[in-house]
Amino acid sequence: MAESPMVGCRVPQHWHEQIKQIAAASGRKESDVVREAVAQYLGEVSPGAVSGALASLENRVAVLESKLAGLGRLVG
Repeated sequence: MAESPMVGCRVPQHWHEQIKQIAAASGRKESDVVREAVAQYLGEVSPGAVSGALASLENRVAVLESKLAGLGRLVG
């Protein structure tokens, strides 16, 4: 495999926190999250990235549904 060039930049702290949260919620590396964001900006979104994003959203919805069910048990 050909070596990919490295691109770096500084981002505001709140962006970094959001990147970390997205990475943790989706089980991906921070670099994968940033790479996908750049690909979206450049209009080069692959089908794999879309399916990964959908899987991430499905996981997040499942977590929220679980938390909501727990809250329902607490209140009544």
